Amino acid sequence: MSTIDLTTMSEFAKIPLLRRIIELLEEQEDNLSKRSIASMIGVNRETVRLLFKEKRPVTLDVLEKIAKGLSITVDRIRQLDSIKREKELNKVLTGNKRTRVMLMRALDLATELVELSLGVTERGYALNNLGRVLYVQGEYNKAHDIWLSALDFAKSIQREHNDSQLLHIVTANLMLTYTIRKEYSNIESIFHIVEQAFPDHPKAMGQCFYTKMKMEEERGNLELAREYSYNSLEHFSKTDDDKQIGKAFFNVAYYEFLLGSFKKSLNLLSTSIEYLRDFDDLLIRCVKDYVKCLMKLRDHETAIRVVEEYSELAREYPEYRAKLRIMYAVAKDDPSIADYVMKDTSLSVNTRYIASKCLLEYHYSKGDSDSAMRYYEMVRIFSSTKSGYLDEEGL
Repeated sequence: MSTIDLTTMSEFAKIPLLRRIIELLEEQEDNLSKRSIASMIGVNRETVRLLFKEKRPVTLDVLEKIAKGLSITVDRIRQLDSIKREKELNKVLTGNKRTRVMLMRALDLATELVELSLGVTERGYALNNLGRVLYVQGEYNKAHDIWLSALDFAKSIQREHNDSQLLHIVTANLMLTYTIRKEYSNIESIFHIVEQAFPDHPKAMGQCFYTKMKMEEERGNLELAREYSYNSLEHFSKTDDDKQIGKAFFNVAYYEFLLGSFKKSLNLLSTSIEYLRDFDDLLIRCVKDYVKCLMKLRDHETAIRVVEEYSELAREYPEYRAKLRIMYAVAKDDPSIADYVMKDTSLSVNTRYIASKCLLEYHYSKGDSDSAMRYYEMVRIFSSTKSGYLDEEGL
């Protein structure tokens, strides 16, 4: 039993034209005066002044002069030359299937878009999506470093344009890499940014407390982790996102289970199941843990009913089906079911190990020492841990 993780966020920059022009000119303003910029792009200084104050409409004539002065194309200013690559990259990032070749292509596209990008907004979003590709490839350290670079642009965008969208995306993604890397140095600065910028943003605050939850779990502070899981649930419950709410209930149930509150965990999982009914991959995991709680409470009759109720869904997820069948074997007092799981070489070693441990405990409880010793040898083959089968994290 374990928590359910959050997912990364990606988006492409949709920049109003006037703001886009101002950002491109501001890059020049670091070294040039407005008079110099006016001379460079072939307009008068008053036109430049009004552009920077966003009080001057952009005519095609002015746009062409700006493009010529900056030595770029009008399409580059309007970001029309990057649309095809952005669409192709987005298809990979949002698709359900990602092959190795697709990910290599995605990395090339994201890198090209970073190199092509101009202005703080386009650069910030391009870096965020490069980090997203690296994250999907499992390059978590590289993704983290890229997102730290994107954070500087996101803070600048919020400060200059009062636009916090990228800041929300990047801080959310950074919290994921802090969590998955289990390395939390300087995480407090991210918490501070989120709490200051998004105090009334339920998803941002929900993820902030989720990250605190995982950090405290890693430190062994399970009671504090449970407290933060409730905080996370409180914020996610204010959204209309059933999937996120269902995950949050699941995570609270996980800590209640670890701390021995099996009945409370069971009730939380029951609620989680209702929210996750449209998400089969999460639903089957939730059902598996629900049955696990029932087994801890020795409610074998209900456990049998639930396993049978979800048997068709479980067929789509062999590992979860096997784990449900292990507990079903005990509930039905039929060890042959668990023995079948143990001998199924298509399953993971961990699942077969749990089946062997279950059979060992079952035969010891029945006083069948010969059978117990036979399964003890199988347990030794699969693993050397000493916890009960229901206490195995992999179950």
